[in-house]
Amino acid sequence: MSKNLTVVEYVINRLADLGIDRAFGVPGDYSFPINDAIEFSSRMKWVVCANELNASYAADGYARRRGAALLTTTYAVGELSAVNGVMGAKSHRVPIFHVVGAPSTRIQRAGLITHHTLGDGVYGNFFDISAACCGVSAKITPDNVITEME
Repeated sequence: MSKNLTVVEYVINRLADLGIDRAFGVPGDYSFPINDAIEFSSRMKWVVCANELNASYAADGYARRRGAALLTTTYAVGELSAVNGVMGAKSHRVPIFHVVGAPSTRIQRAGLITHHTLGDGVYGNFFDISAACCGVSAKITPDNVITEME
């Protein structure tokens, strides 16, 4: 009998298949599901860092030794705090998977105002900034997770 995986569990397993066994990051409320999936994974260990910039540099160093790394942050404030390290890795062609926990798709579709936003109900602005810092970017959903991760 196969276990049904959540989206984030699937992502963690696929990254572990690449040999990534550490996730670097800072816990944040929107990234708690990511943090929990890492904690419960037998294939990945959670390396909690003091801040997102340190986490991005730690992920860079890990990726240089291991071939790729996982960085996790929370929506907006967390992902933007990691930009310098992510851009540095990109400029040196060091592969880092930056997985950002975001408000639910239900909240985003409704345009609800939540914390970590600009108070305008627009949720794509931080994704657009991060996308400019990455080689590849995607909004992972239950509908596209397999396609995006393959």
